[in-house]
Amino acid sequence: MIKKLDIIWNITLVCPWDCEFCCTDAVHVSNKFGEIIATEHSLTNERVVNAKLSDIFKEKYPTKQPTQFDLALLDRQLRGVEPDLESKLQILKNLEGYDVSIDFAGGDPLSCYENYLVIREASKLFGADNISITSTGYSIKRYELSELAEYIGEYEFTYDENHTTTPCTRPKGYNVSNIKIAERFAQIGIRTKAQLPLHVGNIESININKIYAELDSRGIDELLLMRTFPVGRGIKYLRKNNLDREALKHAINKFTELSEQGSTKVRLQCALKHLTNSNLDLNPCDMMRESFGINYKGELLLSAWANNSVGLPLGDEFVIGSLVTDSFLELSASPNFQELESKMNENFGHCKIFSYMYGGKTRDSLFKTTDPLYM
Repeated sequence: MIKKLDIIWNITLVCPWDCEFCCTDAVHVSNKFGEIIATEHSLTNERVVNAKLSDIFKEKYPTKQPTQFDLALLDRQLRGVEPDLESKLQILKNLEGYDVSIDFAGGDPLSCYENYLVIREASKLFGADNISITSTGYSIKRYELSELAEYIGEYEFTYDENHTTTPCTRPKGYNVSNIKIAERFAQIGIRTKAQLPLHVGNIESININKIYAELDSRGIDELLLMRTFPVGRGIKYLRKNNLDREALKHAINKFTELSEQGSTKVRLQCALKHLTNSNLDLNPCDMMRESFGINYKGELLLSAWANNSVGLPLGDEFVIGSLVTDSFLELSASPNFQELESKMNENFGHCKIFSYMYGGKTRDSLFKTTDPLYM
């Protein structure tokens, strides 16, 4: 029986950034000519958010001044697209009874004040050491770092292009704002982890040197090397910018060499581990062994990466059920869950997201040896 749960909760799609290969297809919220614009569905559909929603927000939180991101979230909740605060708190209750670690991600979780309340409650239930946030420097500056530090054990952030180079995939200012906040967290004793999806903007040695030197000089504890997944807006991106096996191995080896001389430790995401070590005893894919995702709708997913180009699940195969209405205990007792769990080692070492995408996008393709990196 599963007792340890390692969960990535993409608690909202609302985000201040419009990254080219966002894995969740986040909703970019901006202000244009005095109007709040929410850009959805692979950045193709613009929606004007009614500024008068601020009255509703102020009724709920009289001491807080709403931002455009708060109002965009409220608009989505009123449309039934994202769950309200009470439903999010119910999700936490439906995880009780387990040893739970939660990374709150998005979108940008801390762009919206309401999600801060959820994070605070999660910290009370499961302990601050079991709570991390993957947020951006743009949004975190809204809060007092010392207060946030009471509720989290780790700050995770994306840093995949050094700010001295021309951005390849990220909006200007994205990476530098993240690392500045990360440095401040490190200075007050919070663990810090940089997440680096490997792509054409960071694969060359000169860029690797710059990125690692920046992380190391700012006291970042860990660097997680990741694959860029064919999910979210990355589906379109990877058709033109896919990296082969040798390019990935070069980058991994280079980062590892640098870490041997520095203090920032390098770790590989599960989807890369089989590339450098084919003699593993334990399947590096920890899907369903302990790793799960929760999406912005409150659905429990086999993987937090299982999102299509408009932010919905890649397929019904990845949806276990709703944590708004059912507990994890109830969902994990279903015959469907038990069958999936029993087959997880059938394609040992292969990433099940890639296996699914390249193996026919069926339930059976989750367990095929069709991850192109390992074929």
